[in-house]
Amino acid sequence: MKISDIAAAVNGIAPFESACAWDNCGLMCGDENDDVSRVLVTLDADMHALKLALKNDCTLVISHHPLIFDPLSAVTADVPAYHFIKNGVAVISAHTCLDAADGGINDLLAERAAICSPQPLFTDGCALGRYGELEAGTEFENAPLMYIDFLKERIGSERADFIIKRPIRRVAVVSGSGGSALALLHGHGIDTLVTGESKHEHFVFADNNELNLITLGHFETENIIVKPLARRLEELLPDVRIFTSDRTRLMQRR
Repeated sequence: MKISDIAAAVNGIAPFESACAWDNCGLMCGDENDDVSRVLVTLDADMHALKLALKNDCTLVISHHPLIFDPLSAVTADVPAYHFIKNGVAVISAHTCLDAADGGINDLLAERAAICSPQPLFTDGCALGRYGELEAGTEFENAPLMYIDFLKERIGSERADFIIKRPIRRVAVVSGSGGSALALLHGHGIDTLVTGESKHEHFVFADNNELNLITLGHFETENIIVKPLARRLEELLPDVRIFTSDRTRLMQRR
């Protein structure tokens, strides 16, 4: 199957045109006319992913984070793009388009956060987040630590940083780095933001504005999409063998 056919399948799941204007999605390197039979799905198009791809004879990597995000002034041995190109491994990236997609990262994150009938939360003009009431029967409203432990288990995170200022009733999720979404919460009656990482200023904002902020790790809130995305691609591309990254965490903790 040609890379262009696989790119079309990815585009059908997470339309590239739905990405934020500042983003970079689609074919990062490689020839769209090349034939591919083995593909690796991963969160990051990094050296770990390249080694896995080569180990499994994959000539295409599909990543969430773009192989090339900031403009490159040179393609030298200190940037992964050089090594992907040198080894003949193409890369397709689906970044904010996969965050916003139906069945994408934030839909999956909302499900794991026990949000009932999630609605889109627009940031940067894109439906990057989701929000809604907690599912009936949950007992987290006045038990924030219980909810945080629930989130850690459902997402697979060993860490959580948080500020809790009020009961937890209506929750928003924004995968990855979503602290800037705090400014949107009052407009939707949201009391709690669950995200991957936030700056110090976001915690200060939450504290000053009586909002709840819970961060569980950028990697952890996004790596949850790798296997579900691979399963969807397997259904669409029966002639292509799909592999997934074996990485379950990026940083070690003590």
